[in-house]
Amino acid sequence: MLRPDGLRIVPSGVFDASHVLNPAQFSDNAVRHAYWVATRIPATLNKLYCWCGCENRGEHRSNLQCFEDRMAVSCPVCQGTAEIAYRMTQSGIQDAAKIQAAVDAKWASKG
Repeated sequence: MLRPDGLRIVPSGVFDASHVLNPAQFSDNAVRHAYWVATRIPATLNKLYCWCGCENRGEHRSNLQCFEDRMAVSCPVCQGTAEIAYRMTQSGIQDAAKIQAAVDAKWASKG
């Protein structure tokens, strides 16, 4: 359910990359890049609901938290959410609600 601000969650927890796992530890290029992205835009990822279902299992609160452990290593939804956010922020879109809408369009039917 979308909140009035266009987001699905209330951002909470750590807003920086201090708990993101070191990207260099991963040999797979896509995984390494996704974890690197999490180090670049942690505040944005902290506002995004991740359709992988981890929140429903009580494991994580936001897409950022998927990168604070090994959840995103084998999850295309976690990685894809971060990639969408990164591409959009690089193109000048900083509004997390617009980014969430793009994430929803891509992953909501799979979540």
